[in-house]
Amino acid sequence: MARLTPEDLQEAMIWAILLVLAVAMMPHAAHRLSLLIRLRRLRSEPCPPPVNGDWPRITVQLPIYNERFVVERLLRSVAALDYPRDRIEIQVLDDSTDETTEVVAQIVAELRQAGVSVEHLRRPARAGFKAGALQYGLKRAQGELVAILDADFVPSVDFLRKAVPYFFDPRVGMVQARWGFLNREENLLTRCEALFLDGHFLLEQAVRSKSGLFFNFNGTAGLWRKSCIEDAGGWDGETLTEDLDLSYRAQFRGWRFVYAPEIVVPSELPAPLTAFRTQQHRWAKGAIQTARRHLPALLRGAFPLRHKIEGGFHLLSHTIHPLVAALALLNLAVLLAPWRSSSLQPMVSWSFTCLSLSFLLYLLAIQRLDRGKLGASDWLLLPVSLGLSLGMSFANTHSVVEGALNVHSSFVRTPKRGDCGARPLGRSYRARHGWGLPLLEISVAAAFLWALVAACRHGLWFALPGCLLHLFGFGFVGIGTFAAILKERRLSTAVALA
Repeated sequence: MARLTPEDLQEAMIWAILLVLAVAMMPHAAHRLSLLIRLRRLRSEPCPPPVNGDWPRITVQLPIYNERFVVERLLRSVAALDYPRDRIEIQVLDDSTDETTEVVAQIVAELRQAGVSVEHLRRPARAGFKAGALQYGLKRAQGELVAILDADFVPSVDFLRKAVPYFFDPRVGMVQARWGFLNREENLLTRCEALFLDGHFLLEQAVRSKSGLFFNFNGTAGLWRKSCIEDAGGWDGETLTEDLDLSYRAQFRGWRFVYAPEIVVPSELPAPLTAFRTQQHRWAKGAIQTARRHLPALLRGAFPLRHKIEGGFHLLSHTIHPLVAALALLNLAVLLAPWRSSSLQPMVSWSFTCLSLSFLLYLLAIQRLDRGKLGASDWLLLPVSLGLSLGMSFANTHSVVEGALNVHSSFVRTPKRGDCGARPLGRSYRARHGWGLPLLEISVAAAFLWALVAACRHGLWFALPGCLLHLFGFGFVGIGTFAAILKERRLSTAVALA
């Protein structure tokens, strides 16, 4: 019997890892394909007729934290909502620790003089972060419906009049509007972000809502029935995604959710990479925390099988990130291995290619849903978006692991700038980032540059597309984050010395 060499054992181990990754990734790819197929078969829910009688009383909650550059825009847009003045109250839930509070106080005083019912609420402590602020305001809310808008959202004047009629079905507990984007074209990052979010709103939310499946409130640009929130146990700050957590608790209680894509509420996308990373960390970690909380109840509960399957994919969607990160490292290890396997290297590269093609087709379908006919820049955005998702895989994996281990961390708001980035970042609220992950991403980008050279030298032409995508993705994310951190710290120092 032939004796196995160390190289044979290494190759067998890599084959085993590749097989495990392929089996684990297939359900994610199949689920995306099923969403596209189901969307074409489903019909949109008809819009409800307009209200003929009395409009219900509404409380509009505006949770803010150190957002002085966008809070005036928010307050004035909410004050301009076309809704009976005697049926609406506005709560500014202000947890700020900077001059935002002074700005809010001035605007609130001005709006009150104009006859707007607006209250400036300050808590003694920021317990529970955003969830705590919403619960604090809920106890004081007079409305039977509660609208929630984050600081960077700018609702149109008819936002409430379009959403409220859905609540004349007493089973409806929440209505979610679609997000629009004020700064979609600001830079390459915001274009990619808009494409990713279009996938969520044009496809995922639409399919789940039309199919009567569980889906989630997105934290803003939506309305709740107050009694629904109370029946589900209220807002809870134990996870970083209080919106997802409450959504599942409410739907477990039998409340019906409605997604209204015809109602579009513009918002501001995070333009610097540091702000984008902050947002992604909260979403990925919070989703896994929520899965820890609610997946067992979902699987054990007396819900239809299709609810359990879709709910499982929904809550565990971020588990794709560790798989992508592992495949990237496997690809790198095979390309840089001192031994050569004529079968293993192309197999790993083709596995990555298949995964990439499935994701590119998904992004292409989203673009077609949003824009119809595509231009040259739309086609170029596809590989760029794929590269960005690859580059974020290490950071998102870190978030998933923290969520799985339930590592405690503070709720960090996504920094918002207003005026599409016209104001200096150093003077606005920002989240602090360490150097570790960006340096790791830059190192991996450098390793893929080396692998690219090695592939060219050995004639491994099939590996070039993957090397280029990894080089761009990790380089773009790592170097971009590194540069953004340096810029923010330089601006902060300049402000402190001014």
